[in-house]
Amino acid sequence: MFEKIRPPSSSRTESWAALGLAIVLAFFCTTSLIAYMNIQVLRTNNQQIMHTHRVIVGIDGLMTTMLDAETGQRGYLLTGNPSYLMPYERAAQGVEERLSELADLTKDNPTQTAHLNQARTHVSIRMAELNNALQAQRQRGVSGAVELLNSNRGKSEMDAIRAIVSDMQLEEQQVREVRIQQMEAAARTAIISGVFSGLFGAFLTVVVFLLIRRSVRERARKEWLHQGQVGLATAMLGDQTMDQLSNNILSYLAKYTGAHAGALFKGEDNIFRRLAMTGVPADAAVPLQFSHREGLLGQVASDGTPLVINDVPEGYLTIGSALGRDNPRNLIIAPAKADGSVNVVLELGFLQNIDERVRALLDESSSAIGAALRSARYRIRLQDMLEETQRQAEELQVQSEELRVSNEELEEQGRALKESQVRLEQQQAELEQTNSQLEEQAQMLETQRDDLERNGAELTLRARELEQASQYKSDFLANMSHELRTPLNSLLILSKLLAENTDENLTEQQVTFANTIQSSGNDLLNLINDILDLSKIEAGHIQARPEAVSVQRLSGDMRQLFQPVADERGLTFQIDTASAGSELETDRQRLEQIIKNLLSNAFKFTEAGEVKLTVESVGTDEIAFAVSDTGIGISPEQQAAVFDAFRQADGTISRKYGGTGLGLSISRELARLLGGRITLESTPGKGSIFTLIIPRLYDAEQVASRETPLAPAKSPAPLPAPASLDLSQEPVRPASRSIDDDREHLTSTRRVLLVVEDDARFAAIV
Repeated sequence: MFEKIRPPSSSRTESWAALGLAIVLAFFCTTSLIAYMNIQVLRTNNQQIMHTHRVIVGIDGLMTTMLDAETGQRGYLLTGNPSYLMPYERAAQGVEERLSELADLTKDNPTQTAHLNQARTHVSIRMAELNNALQAQRQRGVSGAVELLNSNRGKSEMDAIRAIVSDMQLEEQQVREVRIQQMEAAARTAIISGVFSGLFGAFLTVVVFLLIRRSVRERARKEWLHQGQVGLATAMLGDQTMDQLSNNILSYLAKYTGAHAGALFKGEDNIFRRLAMTGVPADAAVPLQFSHREGLLGQVASDGTPLVINDVPEGYLTIGSALGRDNPRNLIIAPAKADGSVNVVLELGFLQNIDERVRALLDESSSAIGAALRSARYRIRLQDMLEETQRQAEELQVQSEELRVSNEELEEQGRALKESQVRLEQQQAELEQTNSQLEEQAQMLETQRDDLERNGAELTLRARELEQASQYKSDFLANMSHELRTPLNSLLILSKLLAENTDENLTEQQVTFANTIQSSGNDLLNLINDILDLSKIEAGHIQARPEAVSVQRLSGDMRQLFQPVADERGLTFQIDTASAGSELETDRQRLEQIIKNLLSNAFKFTEAGEVKLTVESVGTDEIAFAVSDTGIGISPEQQAAVFDAFRQADGTISRKYGGTGLGLSISRELARLLGGRITLESTPGKGSIFTLIIPRLYDAEQVASRETPLAPAKSPAPLPAPASLDLSQEPVRPASRSIDDDREHLTSTRRVLLVVEDDARFAAIV
């Protein structure tokens, strides 16, 4: 039923978020590696199967060549027509080529090499026999050739060749079956890993969502605590009595936390007296005072630790109204400290469960409440001291009158008493002057404190207005993006259908109009995308994701992307990476976006000549990407303006080149995000060189902050930019005014006033 309050851990959410990010990165790296390995296995198996297929085709080709040789020889022997020898002659010329091709294909298989050597021997013998039969026919006629054929030596050699070819085909088919099984196993592995990756990816998505939701709740909690502290400080402003201050503190806390009843006790000399109550009937049995270790209130005052009571039994603090009364369901008893000791005890009653934020608010406001009530007590003591001084002065005046009467009989004693009286009056005047100066200083300090609190409230209000304006801007851009893209996509689709003119019912002019509509729509869509990118950068929603980037691969991608553009425009496109090194670590997506913007501008403003991308090292820790062209160039007075949003060198109404003027502005902000910069060298009529210089190894600490000056508010300190505004931090307060230090200019003829403040009393020494 009783629960001690423990302070929440503020870094737990950040730790879980970092762990979740590390798991996500490890997961995607692992799945990418598995997918790459599966693809490599499938590619290797496919190549091996193709190799086996070529071997089988080569074996069939060898057998076909031998059959062609036999067919041509027999045709010539039967008819005597030389035209029948053409298949034989082609086979005689191609049989050695077939054997060499098979030898090259089977050199990695010892079994097939042995079979091929045997086949080569039998093929040579068979070809020699075919040639001998032809020679016999030419010399002795058909009878000589028939006699040679009847020896059956050619048939035995051909049967041997068929047996060897059959063995080679069987061997290759077995090899192909094994490789097909390996490919099927690799395919199954790829499918299983893909399914597992999808399931685990969904799980990680849920985990990341939970972490984000926890972070949002933590931010809302901090905002609630901050507002509560600001409101409590406002309730404690001004010169209030102990009762007024206690009632204001208790009323505000009850209203802000949703408490239905409460009581406040102020401690002094180990005795805590009740100063304020709220929501409690007048006839309720609420103690007027308590001491240390007396009940739960005394335990909290002694331990200095808040206490929560759940499921409150009968007989506790009562909540009452005109319609009835009841006991609270839950109680919280919290101390307030000043100078490390408990001087205030608060008790709040709730009909609902107590939120953890209420506990945190009371814990963080403990020192402020204790210091405020202590200051109020000190003011009361100071007022009592002033009243006591005035009373003593009046008594001295009465005694002076009595001494004047008695001086008629005692002249000597009277003179002494008069001198004493004069000294006392002087001391009294000086004391009154000192008290007046102390009051003026106290009033000035209170005025300064009020100014500081007012400025802090104005600063907080301005920060909230800026945050709300930034949110309105983001929401507006998101909504307008959706609202504009939907009809724009419809417009592009319909204009494309009209331009295709499949029914051929439009004139050439109407088709031209449709093409113009489609081109303008694409330009408008690119403008919307550029504006959204620029707004994301200005709002600070884009963060760098560094990874290893290969310079050669990056240059290859740029070559593949822009070479068709160069060919279409008749320009020369060169890429030089000789002195750039092998790789760097940065955000590949943002780097490619910058280089694409620079190359697109170079091709757009170049009508003849060349465009060149040069990648080279700058020192030991930087790398430069220089895009040069032979285009129109930029005049010196316009070189600074081209990096502004919606600005171009050719910015007239009749300008020749299109575009939104956002590419260089976005590129400059992305270069700053990568920790780099963009420089420009240009001569009108000769071309331009845009150079992107970034660190070879990305370091978030070296990223320069984006300067977004704002008009200053009434407070002395300027407001930060909306993208970096953090409402969880204390508002910037102006420096307090101080009294001029004249200790180095003192003279012996001037009166000196020394004021000593020890938080408990004021002493004036003249």
